[in-house]
Amino acid sequence: MYKLVLSSEVENVEKVEELTERITKGMKFSEDERDSIAIAVTEAVNNAIIHGNKLDQSKRVHLSISVVNKTLTVIVKDEGTGFNPEKLPDPLDPENLLKESGRGIFILKSLMDDVIYDFSDKGTVLTLIKHKSD
Repeated sequence: MYKLVLSSEVENVEKVEELTERITKGMKFSEDERDSIAIAVTEAVNNAIIHGNKLDQSKRVHLSISVVNKTLTVIVKDEGTGFNPEKLPDPLDPENLLKESGRGIFILKSLMDDVIYDFSDKGTVLTLIKHKSD
């Protein structure tokens, strides 16, 4: 298992990208799969920093990445107040197509095999799962 604890600074996303690339290369994911995973993990960590922790540098983002058999599991935890993804506007609705934000959850679900949220008053835990195909 790989773990990182990051302060809520967008600059820290680079560390996440490097770790994700190293792990997915080691698992021999295709280049397209590695790119998809990198986009999803980067989006999840950015969301935790910006939306979860509101860029509060006293709050941390906890990242853990594990590999079991051919399954990559990424857990991103923030220390924010959480949100309800069911209440997010549909990013494919014509009135939302030109908005600069609001597509993160949609992107995660399209790139990963499973996306699981757990909300509490102590933060949001996001679990991303990708199964390696042969």
